[in-house]
Amino acid sequence: MSKIKYLKGNWIVKKTIDKNTSIKGRCFIKNISKHYYELKEDVKTKINNQLILGHQLFKIFELGNDLIFYYSTDQLKNNLLYKFDRKKNCRSFFFCKKDLYIANFKIISNNFFTIYTKIKGPKKNLNIFAKYYRTI
Repeated sequence: MSKIKYLKGNWIVKKTIDKNTSIKGRCFIKNISKHYYELKEDVKTKINNQLILGHQLFKIFELGNDLIFYYSTDQLKNNLLYKFDRKKNCRSFFFCKKDLYIANFKIISNNFFTIYTKIKGPKKNLNIFAKYYRTI
């Protein structure tokens, strides 16, 4: 059963990367067609007390047991971000060049969901914990 349709609407997003880097902002999820959604984030990234404004846009498709996220902006447009397998507890594994991305998508309730991403590679070792809280 599809649960992503229940996530349509406005959200507050808080992402933690490390003690010196955090991301906060707003997120909006809308339904484009039956199995196609769009997720837009307008965020402020704080790195060592410096603020950087930004936005991200993702396409989300439901195909069979998969929930697939694609980038929808800039040079990464249409590149895969996540492919969550709902039969495997919504986990995603993929390689981007020499980097391994391991992610977990969890819907806690209609008002809260999380995405945890671990990125490991020759020059990367990041953990991103994103929390999404519904707003009115």
